[in-house]
Amino acid sequence: MKVFRGTLGAAVALLLLLLLVFVVEPEMLSVADESGPPRIFEFEKHEVVRVEVVKPGDEAVVLVETDGRWGIEGTDFEAGRSMVNRVKHQLHDLTARATVVDSPEAPELYGLGDNAISVTLQLRDGRTLGFLAGDPNPSSVSYYIQPSGGQTVYTVKKSAVDYYSLTLDEFRERRFATFDSKDVNRFTATLAMDGAPERLDVERTGDRQWQMHAPVEMAANDDRVRRLIGRVNALKARDFVEVPPDGREQMLSGLGLDVPRADITLSFGARAPLRVRVGADAPSTSRFEELAYMLLDDEETVYVARSGLLDEFTQDSEELRNRRVVEMKAADVAAVDARLMPDGDDELAGAHGVRFAAERWFWADGVPFAGSTAERVARSLSELEVEVFVDDAPAGLEAYGLEPPIARVVLADEDGNEKVVRIGAEGEPLVDPEGNPRPRRYVTVEGAPPVYLVGERILSVVKDLIREGNRKAKKDAERAARRERIPSDASDGSSP
Repeated sequence: MKVFRGTLGAAVALLLLLLLVFVVEPEMLSVADESGPPRIFEFEKHEVVRVEVVKPGDEAVVLVETDGRWGIEGTDFEAGRSMVNRVKHQLHDLTARATVVDSPEAPELYGLGDNAISVTLQLRDGRTLGFLAGDPNPSSVSYYIQPSGGQTVYTVKKSAVDYYSLTLDEFRERRFATFDSKDVNRFTATLAMDGAPERLDVERTGDRQWQMHAPVEMAANDDRVRRLIGRVNALKARDFVEVPPDGREQMLSGLGLDVPRADITLSFGARAPLRVRVGADAPSTSRFEELAYMLLDDEETVYVARSGLLDEFTQDSEELRNRRVVEMKAADVAAVDARLMPDGDDELAGAHGVRFAAERWFWADGVPFAGSTAERVARSLSELEVEVFVDDAPAGLEAYGLEPPIARVVLADEDGNEKVVRIGAEGEPLVDPEGNPRPRRYVTVEGAPPVYLVGERILSVVKDLIREGNRKAKKDAERAARRERIPSDASDGSSP
C-alpha cells in the first residue's frame, strides 16, 4: 500500500510540473519544425563538369573541365581555380533564406525578367541544374533567384550569386606562370635595368644543390635560388591586355617588351622551357603597389602584375652565394677525425676520432662516447656557414694561418666520401651594434680554393673534442700503467 501511495504521489507531481511548464513556457511542449528553409541544390562538388553563365546582351561564359583541367570554352584561357571552386562551394548545398513568392505575376520586380542572369550546371552523370539570378533584395544582403523548372522565387545569401555579373576576365586564372618548382633544373635571366645587360645563369647539380655559371662561377645558396624561382611561380595578373594580330610588334614595343628589363627562362626535366619577359611599368591604382607589363612565352596576352620580383633578380650576385660550403648533411656524417695544433699560449693539442654506429657515437677504439660533443662537432662542421667570403683565389694560405692550419677536421659519410675543413688564424672580428667584438676564424675546405671567415665557435667545439679525447687517453694510459705494475703468476715464481 505504501508503494502504491508513493507512485500515485509521483504521478500527481509530474502532472503539476507539466501544467506549470504549459502555462509558463508553452513552446517547450511544442513539436519543433524540422523542415527549415528549402534546400535548392544538393550535389557533390566534384560532380560539376561544366558551368554556363549567360548575361543579357553579352556572350556566354562557359567553364569546362577537360582531363582534370578547367578552361573557358571558345578561348585558350585557363579558368580561374578560385572561381571554379567558388561556384562549387556556394551551390553544392545551396539553401534558401526565405521563400518570396510561388508564381510571380511580374518577375521583373525581382530582376528575374529579361535582365536576369542564367546559370546552368552540368554534372558528371549528365544531369543539369540551373537558375535565374536576379536583383538584390531591399536589404542588399540577399539575392532573388528562381530555380529552373519551377516558378518559386527565393532569396539566397549574396555571396552565392553576386559574382555571376563579373566580366570574362574575372573568370580567368590569374596565376599565369605556374609550374612544379621541384622540376626546375636551370634558370637564366638577362637583366637590363641600368647600363649594360647582366646575365644570371644557375643550374641544379643535386638535391638542394645549385651551381652559378654567370655572372661568376660559384656554388649558389639553395634557399635564395628557390626564392627566386618562387617569385616567378607566384606571379598573379592584376589585369589582362590582349595583343591584336595586327600591330603585335608595335604594341609590345610600346609596353617595353621588345627589349625587356628582365628576360627569364626556366628549364625543366619534364616539360618545355618557360620564358617570362618583364617590360615597362604599368599604371597602378595604389602608390604602394608597383606593376609592370609581362609576357609569357609568345602568348597573345600581356599580363599586368607586380614587379617586385625584379628586386630579387637584381640583387648583388654575392647574395646568391652558397654559405653552406662543406656540402655534407649532418645526418650523413659517420666519422669525424680532428687534429689540433697548439695555438699561441694554448697548449691544448692532439688528434682524436669518433664514429657513429647503432644510433650513437663511439671513440675510434670502440668505447661509447659520453655526452653531446661528438654530435656538436659533426653538426657544426657539416653545417658550417660562411660569414665573409675573403678570397676566391688566394696566392697562398700561409697568410691566413691555414698552411699549416690550427686545426684540421675530416668528415666522412658511410660511403667513404670525405670533406676536410682547415681552421686557421683569427681574422677581422664582427663588431655588434654595442661595439663588442666577436672573434672569427679563417677557414677553407680542401679541394676548393676560397678562404672564408666564420665564427670562433667552430674552433671551440673542436677543442672540446680534443680535450675530452686527451682526458680519455690519459685515463687509458693510467689504467695500462697500473696493469703493468701488477705482477703476474709467471713472473714472481710463485707456485700453488
